[in-house]
Amino acid sequence: MKKLWMVCVTVLLAACSGGPRSGDVEKALTAYFKEATGTTMTFERLKVGECVRGDSPGYACSVTGTARYQLGTRTEQQQLVGTFVIDKVDGTWTVVDRR
Repeated sequence: MKKLWMVCVTVLLAACSGGPRSGDVEKALTAYFKEATGTTMTFERLKVGECVRGDSPGYACSVTGTARYQLGTRTEQQQLVGTFVIDKVDGTWTVVDRR
């Protein structure tokens, strides 16, 4: 019983950590690239590493995967590897910096 209680507490603490989930990061990246390039990107094999809260606002999240987008009549793809800082802006997870 004690072990079950500890597992429940751990799960609740993780859920309340306040950081973005992988779906939040993907939505923030989609909006970020749409604003920057004017085109909608889709992501394949997007892996979001641990999101770490630093001294500056937001969470630094490591991201890898493949970005696909339309360029004229062609579909292009590009490797996506980097660290993006995600923070809540007006209640929405948003990319605020790229490292």
